[in-house]
Amino acid sequence: MLKYISAGGPVMYPIILCSVVGLAVSIQKIIQLLLSPTGSDQLMRSVKINMSQGRPVEAMQAAKAAKGPVAGLARAAVSNYGRPYSEIKDAIEMAGREEVHAMERKMNVLDGIVTLAPLLGLLGTVTGLIKNFQVLSAFAGLTTPAQLSGGIAEAMITTAAGLIVAAPLMLIYSWLSVVIDDKVAEMDRRAAELLAIAAGDGGGRGDVREIS
Repeated sequence: MLKYISAGGPVMYPIILCSVVGLAVSIQKIIQLLLSPTGSDQLMRSVKINMSQGRPVEAMQAAKAAKGPVAGLARAAVSNYGRPYSEIKDAIEMAGREEVHAMERKMNVLDGIVTLAPLLGLLGTVTGLIKNFQVLSAFAGLTTPAQLSGGIAEAMITTAAGLIVAAPLMLIYSWLSVVIDDKVAEMDRRAAELLAIAAGDGGGRGDVREIS
């Protein structure tokens, strides 16, 4: 491994940095989007039951105990219970934007690395070819394969390294984008349900501000 890094020249170091950052961001996003418990079905049942029985305080407790983007929508809906329809809708929409922003955070880093890594590989290819031309010029064309091997190795290794870094990260980025789209679609569906619950008359009205 060290032999290839050395043969690839100085461009290999930013490529390696891209791979480390890309791996770290990928792991963080996978944990955030896939491994964190959400339990939106159970949350929605709890909110519906408590709100229908006029217990917004208990509904808020359930929303605060839950995790995931739907929980953020539920907290916004319950905390605005009893207010005008437009205010509840605006609160849920604002909470939705915040949750989407949180899910999409650092996705641009992955996208940037997918673009940057092959370009760095191409830069290494260019610098390797420049070295070969310099050798040819210095020896007036009377060169041996050994004299050209350094530049050729740098040109090929950096290109391969850039593609090796970019290809799996591109797949991860595309996969995570699909996961985010699915979660946003679920949020849209749950937002409509929560809006109907919070805007309706659920019976008695406890004071949500006690715990919000």
